[in-house]
Amino acid sequence: MKLSKGILAALLTVGLGALNVAPVWASVDSALTDRSFDAAGLIVKYKDGVSPIAPNGEATAENAAGVNLEVGKAIGEGWRAVSFDQDLSAGAATAIALRLAADPRVEAVELDRKLSASAVSHPVLPATKVVVKPASAVRSLKAADAWSKSAPSSASLKLTWLPPTTLNGAAISSYRVEINDGSGWKLKATSLTPNAVIADGLRAGIPYSFRVAAVTQKSGTKKVGAYSAIVKGSATSTPHAPVFTGANTAFGSTTPSWSVQNLAQSGGLPILDYSATATASGQSPITCVAPGSATTCAFQGLAANVTYSVSVKARNARGATESLPGVTPLDALFKDQWYLTSKYGINATNAWSKTMGSKNIVVAVLDSGITKHPDLDNQVIPGYDFVSDVRSSNDGDGWDSNNADPGDWFGNEASSWHGTHVAGIIAAQSDSVGVTGIAPNVKIQPIRALGVDGGNSSDLIAALRWAAGLSVPGVPTNPTPAKVVNLSMGTDSYTPCRLRGQSLGATEVALADLKAAGVTVISAAGNFNVPASESYPGNCYPTINVGATAFSGDRASYSNYSVPDSTGQMVGVDISAPGGDSKFPGDSPVGSKGKIVSTWNDGKTVAGNATYEGEEGTSMATPVVAGVVALIYSVKPNITFDQVWEVLSKTVTKFPSGSVCETKNICGIGIVNAGAALAAASALP
Repeated sequence: MKLSKGILAALLTVGLGALNVAPVWASVDSALTDRSFDAAGLIVKYKDGVSPIAPNGEATAENAAGVNLEVGKAIGEGWRAVSFDQDLSAGAATAIALRLAADPRVEAVELDRKLSASAVSHPVLPATKVVVKPASAVRSLKAADAWSKSAPSSASLKLTWLPPTTLNGAAISSYRVEINDGSGWKLKATSLTPNAVIADGLRAGIPYSFRVAAVTQKSGTKKVGAYSAIVKGSATSTPHAPVFTGANTAFGSTTPSWSVQNLAQSGGLPILDYSATATASGQSPITCVAPGSATTCAFQGLAANVTYSVSVKARNARGATESLPGVTPLDALFKDQWYLTSKYGINATNAWSKTMGSKNIVVAVLDSGITKHPDLDNQVIPGYDFVSDVRSSNDGDGWDSNNADPGDWFGNEASSWHGTHVAGIIAAQSDSVGVTGIAPNVKIQPIRALGVDGGNSSDLIAALRWAAGLSVPGVPTNPTPAKVVNLSMGTDSYTPCRLRGQSLGATEVALADLKAAGVTVISAAGNFNVPASESYPGNCYPTINVGATAFSGDRASYSNYSVPDSTGQMVGVDISAPGGDSKFPGDSPVGSKGKIVSTWNDGKTVAGNATYEGEEGTSMATPVVAGVVALIYSVKPNITFDQVWEVLSKTVTKFPSGSVCETKNICGIGIVNAGAALAAASALP
């Protein structure tokens, strides 16, 4: 497929929806139409033992294809790029693919679509052991809340028991304490203290099951005895710090609101009340108290034309916990970054009270490359260049380790510096200069997958695999694999993820491998005001596909949208994020013109001076979500793709009442909310 950059192709920077744990896409399986994409070649998987090069030097099965084929690079999992002499229409390419697929030496074939921006284990033999009979069951196991005033925010349980009555001639060496939170039995502790242990690190209010067995020893051989009867227990603590859903300020009749706390966040006990305090320089503090079911509080007597900072305490029977102060960056252009703090922004300052990212988390930006920029230079780690077409690469060669953006100007069209803009949205340095990224402490790994003429899906597949630290034939393994991958790219015409009759395409195989490796891929829904299910690679599973909203919180005028599938479920866009809309800037800062301000370069062809610029598109909304996901990984490095989606889906900001997004349900589940997402992620075990 031909991939195009969000900014370059028909202004991709302007110019499925799941309600459960993981997003669901409808597979596009209809006949190709006149709106279909161009193809640069094929992606072929030959059967085991079959060489891709025939004895005569031609591509294996070239005669069956009926055209000249050039065997290209292996891209992993047995797939290999095979190119045509020239780009062909999808219809012509499909006919060739079907002929090739009929050859008995070929296992699978799909089109190489044109794109643009928008372990082996060994058995261990057991050692010979003395036969030891297990002890009888541990008796009278009990679990009691171990909350203490000295550690009020810690949730723990004290387990006590009586020893087994029968040891069968052995001695007790320890006790094995196991816990089950609903996901299966796991070792919680090995207790050397007779008959008691403190089970700490628990989530308040969550029911846990416990069982204990005696470990007996004789002549150096140990045996785990029979387990006790299972007991259940729940611990308590003070509440978690309340999290504001937006700015924690009060002005006139406008007061902030906070998120509803679940049982774990409320300390396993009912919230008795919330106490909110508004403060401002030169003004007396004003306090209001709201019941435990409330999510806001009305202040009385606020001075006119004064903005107050608000904190709130949540109180249960164990005590009270105050909200964390929001973090406000000092960057000069922060005032123009409305998408971070406005009503329908992402609530970034409250997320930053928990983390601004971890240097151990890498976000791979598969895009046009990167340029030098003072807000990015300290954030960037080495990447790779996967643009194979020398004509499109604009740097004189194909795959190599140089991920610099040489510019993608064409005719009178200036270079887009697309990758530089996307990278800044995610992780621009937080200092006193320019802008701040959503996760300014994480690392950016620029990986070139787009050139002057966009890119190919075969190159994209190789880039995806390399980003995650997976093998790509002929390329050194990535020493710093990413946890998050950003795909601000797509196709500008109808492009299915797989061909008719395919159960799984090469792109979906690669994405599944990334998911299994613990990587979350964020993709752009596209900027052509058409169903998002038409744009590759966002229509492939598993990615989180992002639509764009304007300052108003409604769908940006250009953003692709969801449509019902055959079951009536809305599919295409999973979640939305601010992408800007200069046609409808609303009350956005004048300096932004309703767009997303980020890092840029003023060169018209080759790179010039580092600067800042506003752009708009799903290419901008995508890194907004990628930045939030990077923050989630920063507090929970081992979180899975499905858990990331669950956190995002349960914490979104609702679309404005009466908006197109709200009334037609075409923009996914809501607008990503960084503050609420970080609170939910932090509460995970």
